[in-house]
Amino acid sequence: MLSRKVVTRSGRGFRGYFPSKKLNRSVQFESILERDAIRIFELSKFVIKYKEQPTIIYYYMDEMPKKYYPDFEIILAGGTVIHVEVKPSRRLATKELTAKYRAISHSYRSRPERFVILTEVELRGCSNFDFYQLINNNNLKG
Repeated sequence: MLSRKVVTRSGRGFRGYFPSKKLNRSVQFESILERDAIRIFELSKFVIKYKEQPTIIYYYMDEMPKKYYPDFEIILAGGTVIHVEVKPSRRLATKELTAKYRAISHSYRSRPERFVILTEVELRGCSNFDFYQLINNNNLKG
């Protein structure tokens, strides 16, 4: 069950459904970059299953409670659960988003899941082996 509906009639931007063979259902996405991430999840032998908009994460920013919906949750062959945020690298350069994702990353310190942010730099031109190294190395938060 999705925690937030991705594809809506009034939604702006590029949204759609990806026919997943791994999950045997259509997976919703809300950007071309998210679609690219789904393709990598589908092809990766390390990703056992995944889901979009898996849950709500509560965190604090400037002492105010906030909600965050990770783009994806992936479950690796060894059982590791990783929440994934997919963002264009140019958007991560803003002070506001840097502060937001720092606060979200901090909230994962008390959670069992791990947290990773993937950009077009990591997603485009990423082989299966590169993807495994990526999600198990320096990009992981929490």
